[in-house]
Amino acid sequence: MWVCYALVQNVGWAIILFTLIMRAAMFPINLRQQKNTAISQLYMPRVREIQTKYRNNREKQQEELMKLQKEGYSPTGGCLPMILTFLILFGVIDVVYKPMTHMEHFSGQDITSIVSAARSVDAVQTMLANTEDYNIILQYLDDPSAITLKEWEEQDANGKTVKVNDRVKPTDLNVEKAKNEVSEADTRAALTKLEPILATITDNSNTGKYALLYANNSRLSDPVRSALQQVVVNYADGTLYRELRALNCYSRNDFNKNIIIENSNINDDVRTRLDNLSHNMIFLGINLGEQPRWAFDSLIIIPIISFIFSFAQILIQQHLMNKQNPEMAQQQGSMKIIMLIMPFFSLFIVFSVPAGAGFYWSISYLFGILQSIIMYLFWPADKIRAEAKAKMEAEAEKKEQRTKVITVDAEGNTVEKTERLSNLSQKEIKELNKKKLEAARKADAEKYGEEYIESTDDDDDI
Repeated sequence: MWVCYALVQNVGWAIILFTLIMRAAMFPINLRQQKNTAISQLYMPRVREIQTKYRNNREKQQEELMKLQKEGYSPTGGCLPMILTFLILFGVIDVVYKPMTHMEHFSGQDITSIVSAARSVDAVQTMLANTEDYNIILQYLDDPSAITLKEWEEQDANGKTVKVNDRVKPTDLNVEKAKNEVSEADTRAALTKLEPILATITDNSNTGKYALLYANNSRLSDPVRSALQQVVVNYADGTLYRELRALNCYSRNDFNKNIIIENSNINDDVRTRLDNLSHNMIFLGINLGEQPRWAFDSLIIIPIISFIFSFAQILIQQHLMNKQNPEMAQQQGSMKIIMLIMPFFSLFIVFSVPAGAGFYWSISYLFGILQSIIMYLFWPADKIRAEAKAKMEAEAEKKEQRTKVITVDAEGNTVEKTERLSNLSQKEIKELNKKKLEAARKADAEKYGEEYIESTDDDDDI
């Protein structure tokens, strides 16, 4: 992936190039799977015969099936491509989660410095998302008890006693959207004022000083509390999301870039590469580092495309299987249902990972469709079966006992040819054995200087 990214300088194009290379590398394996599937059809009558004959003897049944496998029958020939596909997917997910590590090869020290600076900016802009929440946090700096939720009872309009508290209740607060509206001046001022608690922002043990901000008994509003807790989780050491969160914070606006660069100990070369990486994560207007959500924005196109391509691949493969292997297609009723569920499973995965991983998933499906069509056109199952059947017959012919037969044609010419014993009648076999025995007696007579006397048809030993 790093080589692909170095060539095209864009994460989206790198994923397309990488997927093309991986599909090409796996093509022989997928072709072998198709051949195994087609050839297995030739063994199905014998498989069913074994299963019926030894249905009450599992050990003998397995023994006979193992003999078939030695001949070429492969019941598990399709597992390897699926395993490799998932292994590559997990590798791509890791690459997308860690673009600083895998795309630009930043050192661990530089990554830690960038993540630390971005974490502070992300935290203060979360706190600034709502003015009332921010004022409570400022009070908390001087008086830790100011953050603790207070509850009391009072009478409502109907005279009924109800419990109330002093938690902030903002109306329809979207913290992520509010972060984009925070000014540079407010961000810089908040970084200075909140420095004492930002130093402990990684404490997610629910026992540290910073944990009081998002604890259940905090006065902060639910959206801000939840967002602060997410900042702590996403930037924690060892979490997958820390590089992407830092990069997304860096890309939020120009002054975020300046603040993060100012507060991170990185040289000019790393700064340039970091800036390039933030631009290179954008593909056709989509930030491949963000996670799709159920909302009508540009990211929703990734799950939609993934679902469509996944469903299309299943339908095309089923159609081609019905045309090439109708008998096997009839036997896979339950498998068809499982395969139709796969697009929905794909949709769930794409909503659970960054858009870059979902984009790879979609492109992989697209290349899978093209691969299925190519294999159907150039390596159809009936052609594969015909070649396999001819090969099997040739091997069986080699194993079958054969002999030379000398005959005289209509013109009196001697003709020598090879015949299967199974094609000869009993009389012909008897005549052939007689000639062989006569030839052996003649050779012995010449060897020992004896007189050779030709046998008659009535000799007992003939």
